[in-house]
Amino acid sequence: MKDYVSVETIALKQCVGSWEEAVRCAGRLLEEAGTIKDAYTNAMVTLVKELGPYIVVMPGVALAHARPAGNVWKNSIAIITLEEGVNFGNESNDPVFIVFAVAARNDDEHLDLFQAVAEFLEKEENVERLRKARTFQEIGF
Repeated sequence: MKDYVSVETIALKQCVGSWEEAVRCAGRLLEEAGTIKDAYTNAMVTLVKELGPYIVVMPGVALAHARPAGNVWKNSIAIITLEEGVNFGNESNDPVFIVFAVAARNDDEHLDLFQAVAEFLEKEENVERLRKARTFQEIGF
Protein backbone atom coordinates (compact mmCIF):
# COMPACT_ATOMS: atom_id res chain seq x y z
CA MET A 1 0.00 0.00 0.00
CA LYS A 2 3.02 2.26 0.50
CA ASP A 3 3.21 2.74 -3.27
CA TYR A 4 -0.20 4.42 -3.35
CA VAL A 5 -0.24 6.50 -0.15
CA SER A 6 1.78 9.57 0.79
CA VAL A 7 1.85 12.00 3.68
CA GLU A 8 -0.27 14.33 1.51
CA THR A 9 -3.02 11.73 1.13
CA ILE A 10 -3.48 11.00 4.82
CA ALA A 11 -5.44 13.14 7.27
CA LEU A 12 -5.73 12.02 10.87
CA LYS A 13 -8.36 12.75 13.51
CA GLN A 14 -10.66 14.70 11.22
CA CYS A 15 -13.96 16.12 12.47
CA VAL A 16 -16.83 15.55 10.06
CA GLY A 17 -20.58 15.56 10.51
CA SER A 18 -21.69 12.87 8.05
CA TRP A 19 -20.58 9.96 5.92
CA GLU A 20 -20.77 12.18 2.83
CA GLU A 21 -18.47 14.75 4.39
CA ALA A 22 -16.03 11.95 5.30
CA VAL A 23 -15.95 10.60 1.74
CA ARG A 24 -15.54 14.11 0.33
CA CYS A 25 -12.71 14.80 2.78
CA ALA A 26 -10.84 11.69 1.60
CA GLY A 27 -11.52 12.54 -2.05
CA ARG A 28 -10.30 16.09 -1.57
CA LEU A 29 -6.91 14.76 -0.43
CA LEU A 30 -6.54 12.96 -3.76
CA GLU A 31 -7.75 16.01 -5.68
CA GLU A 32 -5.18 18.20 -3.92
CA ALA A 33 -2.46 15.61 -4.61
CA GLY A 34 -3.35 15.87 -8.30
CA THR A 35 -4.28 12.21 -8.75
CA ILE A 36 -8.02 12.59 -9.47
CA LYS A 37 -10.56 15.09 -10.77
CA ASP A 38 -13.32 16.32 -8.45
CA ALA A 39 -15.76 14.32 -10.58
CA TYR A 40 -14.28 11.15 -9.07
CA THR A 41 -15.07 12.36 -5.54
CA ASN A 42 -18.63 13.14 -6.64
CA ALA A 43 -18.91 9.66 -8.18
CA MET A 44 -17.84 8.02 -4.90
CA VAL A 45 -20.59 9.89 -3.04
CA THR A 46 -23.18 9.09 -5.72
CA LEU A 47 -22.43 5.37 -5.53
CA VAL A 48 -23.15 5.28 -1.80
CA LYS A 49 -26.37 7.25 -2.31
CA GLU A 50 -27.47 4.85 -5.06
CA LEU A 51 -26.24 1.52 -3.68
CA GLY A 52 -26.24 2.08 0.07
CA PRO A 53 -23.48 1.54 2.62
CA TYR A 54 -21.83 -1.41 0.86
CA ILE A 55 -18.46 0.40 1.15
CA VAL A 56 -18.39 -0.23 4.92
CA VAL A 57 -16.35 -3.41 4.57
CA MET A 58 -15.67 -4.21 8.22
CA PRO A 59 -16.42 -2.71 11.62
CA GLY A 60 -15.29 0.91 11.61
CA VAL A 61 -13.83 0.93 8.09
CA ALA A 62 -15.20 2.26 4.78
CA LEU A 63 -13.59 1.77 1.38
CA ALA A 64 -14.85 4.49 -0.98
CA HIS A 65 -14.28 4.09 -4.72
CA ALA A 66 -15.90 4.63 -8.11
CA ARG A 67 -15.37 3.79 -11.77
CA PRO A 68 -12.44 5.72 -13.23
CA ALA A 69 -14.39 7.18 -16.19
CA GLY A 70 -11.37 9.28 -17.16
CA ASN A 71 -11.33 11.00 -13.76
CA VAL A 72 -8.23 9.28 -12.33
CA TRP A 73 -4.77 10.38 -13.42
CA LYS A 74 -2.71 8.23 -11.05
CA ASN A 75 -3.39 5.17 -8.92
CA SER A 76 -3.68 6.45 -5.38
CA ILE A 77 -5.21 5.89 -1.96
CA ALA A 78 -6.26 8.49 0.59
CA ILE A 79 -6.87 7.64 4.21
CA ILE A 80 -8.69 9.69 6.79
CA THR A 81 -9.31 8.82 10.39
CA LEU A 82 -12.15 10.41 12.29
CA GLU A 83 -12.14 11.87 15.77
CA GLU A 84 -15.79 10.77 16.14
CA GLY A 85 -17.26 7.92 14.12
CA VAL A 86 -19.97 8.53 11.52
CA ASN A 87 -22.82 6.28 10.46
CA PHE A 88 -23.15 5.13 6.87
CA GLY A 89 -26.30 3.13 7.56
CA ASN A 90 -24.54 -0.23 7.89
CA GLU A 91 -26.03 -1.66 11.07
CA SER A 92 -23.34 -4.32 11.45
CA ASN A 93 -20.27 -2.14 10.92
CA ASP A 94 -21.16 1.44 11.94
CA PRO A 95 -19.82 3.75 13.22
CA VAL A 96 -16.93 4.30 10.80
CA PHE A 97 -13.66 5.76 12.06
CA ILE A 98 -11.41 5.08 9.04
CA VAL A 99 -12.21 5.96 5.42
CA PHE A 100 -10.07 4.87 2.50
CA ALA A 101 -10.60 6.51 -0.90
CA VAL A 102 -9.26 4.22 -3.62
CA ALA A 103 -8.66 5.59 -7.12
CA ALA A 104 -7.39 3.47 -10.00
CA ARG A 105 -6.92 4.36 -13.65
CA ASN A 106 -8.60 1.16 -14.88
CA ASP A 107 -10.37 -1.98 -13.69
CA ASP A 108 -7.24 -4.18 -13.60
CA GLU A 109 -5.32 -1.69 -11.50
CA HIS A 110 -8.43 -1.26 -9.33
CA LEU A 111 -8.00 -4.87 -8.20
CA ASP A 112 -4.32 -4.27 -7.34
CA LEU A 113 -5.23 -1.34 -5.11
CA PHE A 114 -8.03 -3.26 -3.39
CA GLN A 115 -5.65 -6.13 -2.75
CA ALA A 116 -3.14 -3.75 -1.17
CA VAL A 117 -5.82 -2.35 1.14
CA ALA A 118 -7.14 -5.84 1.98
CA GLU A 119 -3.65 -7.03 2.93
CA PHE A 120 -3.26 -4.01 5.21
CA LEU A 121 -6.69 -4.49 6.82
CA GLU A 122 -6.32 -8.21 7.45
CA LYS A 123 -3.81 -7.41 10.20
CA GLU A 124 -5.82 -6.14 13.14
CA GLU A 125 -2.79 -4.34 14.56
CA ASN A 126 -2.60 -2.19 11.39
CA VAL A 127 -6.20 -1.06 11.82
CA GLU A 128 -5.69 -0.31 15.51
CA ARG A 129 -2.44 1.57 14.89
CA LEU A 130 -4.07 3.62 12.12
CA ARG A 131 -7.09 4.46 14.25
CA LYS A 132 -4.93 5.64 17.17
CA ALA A 133 -2.29 7.47 15.09
CA ARG A 134 -1.89 11.20 15.50
CA THR A 135 1.07 11.52 13.11
CA PHE A 136 2.01 9.96 9.78
CA GLN A 137 5.04 8.32 11.41
CA GLU A 138 2.84 6.51 13.94
CA ILE A 139 1.06 4.69 11.11
CA GLY A 140 4.23 2.82 10.22
CA PHE A 141 4.29 3.06 6.43
